[in-house]
Amino acid sequence: MRLARPLLIAALLLLAPGHGGAQTPDPSQDFFVTLDPTLQAARLVIDAPESSAQDLENMREKLLVLRGQVGQIQATANDALSEAKARLEPLGPPPAEGATEPPEVNARRQELNKAVAEKQVPVIETQDAARQISEMIAELDREVWSRVRLEMTTLGPSPTLPENWTATAALTRQRLTEAIQSTRATYADREYRARLKTRVPQSLALFAIGVTIAFLLRRWVIPRVETALGAASSPRAVAWLVALRNVTRLILPVLGASLVFTALEPVLLLEGSESFHLLNLPPFVLVLIAAQWLGNSLFAPRLPQYRLVLVNDVDALKGAAIVYLLGGVLAANLFIVNHLDNWQMSPAVNATLQFPLTLLGSYGLWQAARLWRRVLRNIAKSQAGLPPEQHVSTLGVGLMVFLERAVAIVAVLAPVLAAIGYYAASRGLLYPMILTLALFGANLVLFDLISKTVLTIGRRSGAHSTNEGLGPVVAVTLLGLVSLAPLALIWGARPSDLASFWLLVSEGGSLGGIRISAGDIFTLILVFGIGYALTRMLQSVLRNSVLPRTRMDAGGKNAVLAGIGYFGTALATLAAISATGIDLSNIAIVAGALSVGIGFGLQNIVSNFVSGIILLVERPIKQGDWIEVGGFTGYVRRISVRSTEIETFDRASVILPNSDLIAGTVLNRTHSGMSGRIQIPISVTYDADPRKVADILLEIAESHPLVLEEPAPRVLLMSLGPDSIDFEVRCVLRDVNFSLSARSDMNFEIAERMHGEGIRTHFWQRDTRPADPPPATGASDEFAPRSAAEEAPPPPAAKQS
Repeated sequence: MRLARPLLIAALLLLAPGHGGAQTPDPSQDFFVTLDPTLQAARLVIDAPESSAQDLENMREKLLVLRGQVGQIQATANDALSEAKARLEPLGPPPAEGATEPPEVNARRQELNKAVAEKQVPVIETQDAARQISEMIAELDREVWSRVRLEMTTLGPSPTLPENWTATAALTRQRLTEAIQSTRATYADREYRARLKTRVPQSLALFAIGVTIAFLLRRWVIPRVETALGAASSPRAVAWLVALRNVTRLILPVLGASLVFTALEPVLLLEGSESFHLLNLPPFVLVLIAAQWLGNSLFAPRLPQYRLVLVNDVDALKGAAIVYLLGGVLAANLFIVNHLDNWQMSPAVNATLQFPLTLLGSYGLWQAARLWRRVLRNIAKSQAGLPPEQHVSTLGVGLMVFLERAVAIVAVLAPVLAAIGYYAASRGLLYPMILTLALFGANLVLFDLISKTVLTIGRRSGAHSTNEGLGPVVAVTLLGLVSLAPLALIWGARPSDLASFWLLVSEGGSLGGIRISAGDIFTLILVFGIGYALTRMLQSVLRNSVLPRTRMDAGGKNAVLAGIGYFGTALATLAAISATGIDLSNIAIVAGALSVGIGFGLQNIVSNFVSGIILLVERPIKQGDWIEVGGFTGYVRRISVRSTEIETFDRASVILPNSDLIAGTVLNRTHSGMSGRIQIPISVTYDADPRKVADILLEIAESHPLVLEEPAPRVLLMSLGPDSIDFEVRCVLRDVNFSLSARSDMNFEIAERMHGEGIRTHFWQRDTRPADPPPATGASDEFAPRSAAEEAPPPPAAKQS
């Protein structure tokens, strides 16, 4: 019976689609024939105690393939059903009870109804199949996570017990003895020695080239690149040298180590393989090379000016050593897992063999947390005198503080759990945390590389810029999104989980009767972006090439450009919605449901939008007009959808809602033209000849270059005041925008001419002394008449010698 169950599982797996590789089933195959055997095989795998985690993962991948296939079939069935319903729509609704319709129409309606019913069957079947597959996948996930929880919470043998150390030493000695004996037996074979001798020259050549590249060439190139980087001053030179420094620290060691391992492959594998595997490095070697690159890139002990972590020289050396230590621990773990799996170690021996690595990794994490704490203090000190826009974002600081505390907790908890006997839980905390730190550091290096290389080389000018725009923000966002998948895999997610998530995103969900997927969103953004870019391009061509050749004024040009912008944006929006296949009737239903809220909550915005359209079409005011509205006077600089910007003569901007310009009273001085009248008042004394004054003023007005000849300027005698004769000069300027300067010029000329002709424009003396106070006499003398001597002014005071 124990043998029958595995055979039955194997037979059902052979019947299941996707067996024998990562081949994707053809959606045209009979899906429903293979569905039940696959579901039965999945049930047996779940119920079988001897099924491994790999068996569960393989079955989950098969079900994911099936779910992708059923999604394709369901989409095809839905399209066929929609087409059948579309053919039925022209017939209209069925006749009411008691009514009849022509026999031909009735027969056609029955035929189409039968076709719709037939098309509904695959839709219902695929919906039921998708439900069964989803339920089985969820059950597989629960089984996998229950086993993971059981493994994490199971107390195993403690590596601190002496008998476990004795067993580990004995097993290690035994396996080394077996390896030596196997090596001797292999080299005793004459045929193998003969084949090996033929490879010696090639292996020696590859070995020498690999050592030269990995050590000699790398030690010769990297110091010179760093010396040139330290002396570089041009941003472009720095960008290229930073890129070259990173490439040499990665490519040269990888290439050299690959050649060395290719040369030593026949000796190390001891299998007599006839083929060479160029550039095939073990994972632990790649980890060591990555750790060396990451430590030097982050801390740069010999290049403080290009150090990515804010530490001093001593801490930079310590930080690089910590990265090397953690990389060595991770590489040793991979070596044990991948290359010593054939030792058939017991749980006690495995835990004991891994315990020194756990202690070293925990020590490295603790030192990293302490160094990280000093880095955070240095960042806080460096930002003390900087403006807020140059500070590290609160989100970034919060993330670094959280990660520092998490590293410290794992550094303490991992060795404690391993010593107690929770080996799986200790490994599940220690190595994912090391990989998380490596991912964080790699993102920091890549961000610096993008900022100093891609963004700098992409600039037209090589000068430094204090405003880097949105480039760094986009780089951080992209790096964060790309890092989500590796981070999920580091902390226990499986590739099938990511595939399931992507399938869920691709299939999308329903929102208000509208089905939206990631592909639809991408198509929507892409089509709208293309339409919007074409609109902006057309506006640019019109603004720079077409409209300057016309006789339209600035306001008309602005109206044409704004109208094209609105029309192009609306057209791009409709094209994007149509490209995604979204039914606009569903959007109309949603819009109708929101119309009440729009009517009450957004009525001002809608009013301003409609007013903006009226301003652009009717053009009561236009760009460049001089207007007075609401107590503000200035020029119209921009008319947008919601508001109009007015620049006052004080260079201040006034933002007015468009509805105020439509519903209120606006004085537009340049609506019909640029000409406008000015009035200049002037008063002269009565001893002047009025005719002569009028001739002088008229001559001054007619001689000004901005004054129009028709209508001719006029000089009017406005009034005969008690102290002066009041004149006013009225003239029309060809450009009213220069009214202040024209008025000033005429006033200067009037002052000079009047002074030259001896005409006074004001009284030279005016008695403004207060009346003498009454004498301090009694109240009875207050209204007594005074003599002439009392009313005469006092004599002038005698001058003192």
